[in-house]
Amino acid sequence: FHKFSKLYAFYAILAIAFLVFAIKSPYFQVEILFYTLFGLAFMLSLDTLLSPKWRKSIGVGVLFALAHFSKASALPGLLIFISGYGILFLSRLFSRSLNRGTVRHILYHALTPLVVFMALLFPYFQESKDKYGSYLYNVNTTFYIWFDSWDDAREWASIAHPRQGWPDMPDEEIPSLSKYLNEHSSDEIIDRFRQSIKQMLVSGCYGKWSRYRYGYCSQVGLSLIILALGLPLLFKGIRQRKDEQNMHIVWYVLLFFLLYALSFVWYMPIIGGGPRTILSLAIPLLWTIGLVVHAPQIQSLQFTLFQRRVKVFHIVYLLMTLTLFYEIYQVIAFRAATMYGGN
Repeated sequence: FHKFSKLYAFYAILAIAFLVFAIKSPYFQVEILFYTLFGLAFMLSLDTLLSPKWRKSIGVGVLFALAHFSKASALPGLLIFISGYGILFLSRLFSRSLNRGTVRHILYHALTPLVVFMALLFPYFQESKDKYGSYLYNVNTTFYIWFDSWDDAREWASIAHPRQGWPDMPDEEIPSLSKYLNEHSSDEIIDRFRQSIKQMLVSGCYGKWSRYRYGYCSQVGLSLIILALGLPLLFKGIRQRKDEQNMHIVWYVLLFFLLYALSFVWYMPIIGGGPRTILSLAIPLLWTIGLVVHAPQIQSLQFTLFQRRVKVFHIVYLLMTLTLFYEIYQVIAFRAATMYGGN
């Protein structure tokens, strides 16, 4: 409500509350905590790239560390954030606007979150190293991600016991990226992405019993259409002003969503096709869309209705809020009590 218009804030909060949190709330899981911390980390990191301050840089490291404590999926987000400063460095270098002060500024805001992150997580990483032989050890991202299904992963785990330490077996029998690539063709890899995306759409859009689906399909679909229509206007404004200083922000947002979406889609067969991983992008997505629709180029899109000037995005999100009420009714009446959200 502080950042955006009241209408959009009302819509975004309702969407997060009923299409994400309410579905997970009947189960004692870490997902809601992770969604919150991960979303806040994304919001603050984006704000830090827009207007860097030392307190923000420290906060980015703290939030990504807390998110990683809850679910070991936050480190890539922090590295993508740091890569944004790499793009800023290159853009300043090519535009010949790089000086000693700018280099210090970039290095400080890029490395401070990493130092804070590592300091907070060092005891956890050290214990992982002592017990399992790797600072970044995690059974999901180290082993399970390289199986084609949870049944295959569970069968291997019953033999290897990876939760008790590094598997005592030949290296060629331990799941890894190289082992997976050697045993799978490019067609099989592409088919895995295709089947996972299909399953995600089925869960959100085309479930056999429509009242039991998650309900995010129509809202996310319409929001992505708005995002696709708004981005060309933003890029046009950047070109007209010859403003290249924000390209590192565009890089961060695009790379963040691309890599996380691909990784979550890839992991979907292991969790049985459910959307619980991809839902962690809900808060970052709605925050990004909020920034887009509140940009001056989008705000300037208006038309006359009953002799009054009306902003286009106000009408769009008023209609989307009305459609959201149908989904909220379905959640309250059916989904929250019947949909599988954990074990």
